[in-house]
Amino acid sequence: VIQIMIGIYHVLMWYFLLVLYMGQIKGTFGTYEPLTYKMGTSLWGLAFIISGAFTIKSARHQNRNMLICTLSLNILCIMVTLIAASLTIVELAHFRS
Repeated sequence: VIQIMIGIYHVLMWYFLLVLYMGQIKGTFGTYEPLTYKMGTSLWGLAFIISGAFTIKSARHQNRNMLICTLSLNILCIMVTLIAASLTIVELAHFRS
């Protein structure tokens, strides 16, 4: 259930970032285009939602194929998390204010 809540949070944060990005006023140096927004990293939260749903399903109806699929999706979520965190760190390190 926690994975599903994290996924929903990520998708809602994408919407929040969209509102902030669209509300920018063009300044002297142009508008800021966030790397994480252009890559759609917040929409990667859908992987958490799908993985959480498979985890709940495999806990109720255990079979070998479902457990392998759930494990694969959880590994995918770990990789998505590491990539998104790396992109965020790179973006914050190169942000000039």
